[in-house]
Amino acid sequence: MADRLTDALVAPLADVDPSSWAATLEEAKGTLAGLAVRRAGAGPFRVTGHEIRAALSSDATELAAQLPFAWSARTSRRALGLAAVRLLVAGDARSPVEAVRARLEESCHWVRDGSPCASQLDRWLAGLSPAGRAAVGAEAVTWATRLWCALDWPALGSTLTIGRDRWWDSPHSALLALRGRAEVRTDRANLVVLSGPRRESVRAELALVTLVDSLRARDGAVPGRVVGWWPDSGHLVRVEPEPAVLTLGAEAVGLVLGAAGAPVRSAA
Repeated sequence: MADRLTDALVAPLADVDPSSWAATLEEAKGTLAGLAVRRAGAGPFRVTGHEIRAALSSDATELAAQLPFAWSARTSRRALGLAAVRLLVAGDARSPVEAVRARLEESCHWVRDGSPCASQLDRWLAGLSPAGRAAVGAEAVTWATRLWCALDWPALGSTLTIGRDRWWDSPHSALLALRGRAEVRTDRANLVVLSGPRRESVRAELALVTLVDSLRARDGAVPGRVVGWWPDSGHLVRVEPEPAVLTLGAEAVGLVLGAAGAPVRSAA
């Protein structure tokens, strides 16, 4: 599995026609500008892969699961797991168990000492009973172990970013923002850890990562590919940086906002 997933991240990228890419990016920007203007007066809205998945889902269970966010062992495992993997990559921990334990202890120290580093997650963790922290830690260890063991880390190169999501704020409305989520970023690819069933909407979810990276690029550079990976099954989905992916991402955002004028298409 490590070789297959690593190969998908380090494989050479195909050439993209610069003029086609630039033209499609401008079209996507125009689409997003129109969406932002039409939402004038509405409340703030952040579009993430989760919203795209929900908007494209025909599963009533998925649509009904839009509950207010709350910290739990499930919702905290990614943040804690990523922190643990960062410690492992840096050589500051020898195992996922040690790395997660260090991160949990860090939360308690920050909260106890009144550190400005303490986040809402840290305060929630510090308020748990020992049994509750153990349950949270177990979930995080499982998550971190899967990611840590799934990759040949030295082969990814030295330019690595682990667990830093990227946001694009619309210049036309302070109320609209898009998030490109990725667990591991290299100079040529982004790895997104997926959960839930395999689904048709996944390409649109991953297209959002490409769209956000493209909107943030100051020099119009073409971003790397996006690789979606289900740890449970080992299944991979690769979304190459192509002009059609920008269109797919912009259309998906429009569908989430209820303002799409055309059905979302799959990228070629």
